[in-house]
Amino acid sequence: MSNHHAVVNTQAELAELFAGEITSGVGRSVKHDSAAKHVSGEAQYIDDRLEFPNQLHLYARLSDRAHARILSIDTAPCYAFDGVRIVITHEDVPGLKDIGPLLPGDPLLAIDTVQYVGQVVLAVAARDLDTARKAAMAALIEYEDLEPVLDVVEAYRNKHFVLDSHTHQRGDSAGALATAKHRLQGTLHIGGQEHFYLETQISSVMPTEDGGMVVY
Repeated sequence: MSNHHAVVNTQAELAELFAGEITSGVGRSVKHDSAAKHVSGEAQYIDDRLEFPNQLHLYARLSDRAHARILSIDTAPCYAFDGVRIVITHEDVPGLKDIGPLLPGDPLLAIDTVQYVGQVVLAVAARDLDTARKAAMAALIEYEDLEPVLDVVEAYRNKHFVLDSHTHQRGDSAGALATAKHRLQGTLHIGGQEHFYLETQISSVMPTEDGGMVVY
């Protein structure tokens, strides 16, 4: 037995029918899974300052330079604090020091240069967090400042790429744009560190007359 649908005579009726069939979360506010416990106070949090017997606490010393060469690191002052067990720099890490999850370029601890403010230079393990913090801040680090690249447009113009450029191409896009009857162009700046996020984006397309499409 076949199902017979009502004939849609107008674009407005087609749009209404199309919208009525959307049963997902598109266009609707969806609360976070943990929202209820957060607002009710039932959520439990872990205090990383809690003291446990025989447990060492780590504190990392971060770079305060956007781009600099590391001339020297003196960790001797760190050991003046009672309770410090060990201080490590990249020289204390055997084997592979790059921890990039997908591609190389992310050292565990800074090697020779720092590339951004907040990069980990050294780490201190001590019997309590406060001692580890004080010891880490006591290390003497000598830098030679290098010219930072602070603007993505500047980085692009100077070809400061993280990886070699790779192009997917089909047809002559430049020629098509040059001869296009209508053309819209501009710039878009996104505040995130990463590229435009694809994971949480979605669209819904409705067919129209004569092969057209309306994209929501």
